[in-house]
Amino acid sequence: MKARTIVLIICLPALFLLQVSAFALTPEEVAYQLVCQCGCGLVLNSCNHSECGVAIPMRETIKQKIEQGETLEQIVSYFVSQYGEVVRSSPTKKGFNLTVWILPFIGLAAGAGVITLVIILWTRRRRSLVAAQTVRQTEIEGAGNDKYEKIFEQEFQDFD
Repeated sequence: MKARTIVLIICLPALFLLQVSAFALTPEEVAYQLVCQCGCGLVLNSCNHSECGVAIPMRETIKQKIEQGETLEQIVSYFVSQYGEVVRSSPTKKGFNLTVWILPFIGLAAGAGVITLVIILWTRRRRSLVAAQTVRQTEIEGAGNDKYEKIFEQEFQDFD
């Protein structure tokens, strides 16, 4: 029992050290936030040009900034100051850029509303056409029955 307690006491601080290293910022995390500026349009960690004159220096700068202890936001801000907002792989979620995140959902909702409205109008129109056709058919059948009933009665009496 004492041996287990001693092992647990020794291993417990090691678990905290592992967690700290798990949360450390990696160059891949930062590179995922940035777009390569060579013109390929790929995210920086996906740019696979062997001699890319932009991606290689950007990756080196990211490594240097991480070694200096800068945060993800600080590194991205540095590249935004160098290249402008186009270096971001996705727009920020504040200010005017928020519309980029909201408009697709508004468009989907509006499209669903228009489709629903069109379907409702088509079904109402179809029902009214069917109802009008049924009324006409009933009128035609009703008018014709009186005439044929009289002819039938005359023929039936003549037959007797």
